[in-house]
Amino acid sequence: MSRFISAYHILNVAVIASYPFFSLWAQHEFPNATSLLVGWEKQTFTTLGAMAAVKFVRKSNIDAFVSDMFMYTKSGILLLSWMMDRRVFSWYCVMYVMLFLYVRKPEYKGPSKIEWMNPATLKRRVLEPDDKDKNVSWLVEFYASWSPPSVNLEPTFADLSCKYTSADLKFAKLDLMRWPYVGEDFGINVSGTSKQLPTLILFEKGKETMRIPHVYRDGRIARSRLRASDLIAAFGLDNRKKKSTIKAEFAKAKE
Repeated sequence: MSRFISAYHILNVAVIASYPFFSLWAQHEFPNATSLLVGWEKQTFTTLGAMAAVKFVRKSNIDAFVSDMFMYTKSGILLLSWMMDRRVFSWYCVMYVMLFLYVRKPEYKGPSKIEWMNPATLKRRVLEPDDKDKNVSWLVEFYASWSPPSVNLEPTFADLSCKYTSADLKFAKLDLMRWPYVGEDFGINVSGTSKQLPTLILFEKGKETMRIPHVYRDGRIARSRLRASDLIAAFGLDNRKKKSTIKAEFAKAKE
């Protein structure tokens, strides 16, 4: 939970928390427009509350939920500030730009069993495994550190690696920001508008057997669900863990 006590979270909360002070100032400065402003505020925050409820139910993890609520709340405040006073609107625009340019969401640094790869290790261990590793399956996340969905997935992927890593299944990550040509090799769009970041690919015996998000033959990208339960079901992680446990117990009994 310490990751939520960071400059990113504290400054976003501070900017959002500044709104009531501007609202009180506007009500004092423009008393004739107070009822109109209060009406706008009620509509905006009621909508935000409904969106928060929906997002919480559909959240992939708490990190993604917090990031989404920061974005939606700041958007609502920006709209209200435009209706309130152009000076206030300008102040929020400057603050938002400063946050975007200089305050990045912190990377997840909790427990994990993820192996970090570069193109050489990906080729040697995943794509062209030797006899020792040929029966090892790899679930590889191709990500970019500038991509919010990639950053939001970090705690979920790390948690899955802790629960499901075994002798037969391992987890890895490769940064496409550093090696974009690897993304091109796997048909992953690494542009700023990409809907393929992050991409999770399951490799078995050096071959791709499944990926999320799925890419259709006509180039359309399937909408990806990155909740832990969705990934567990899609890649059959529970069944893989059960088979690995049975295999290990059988080998132990045989000894």
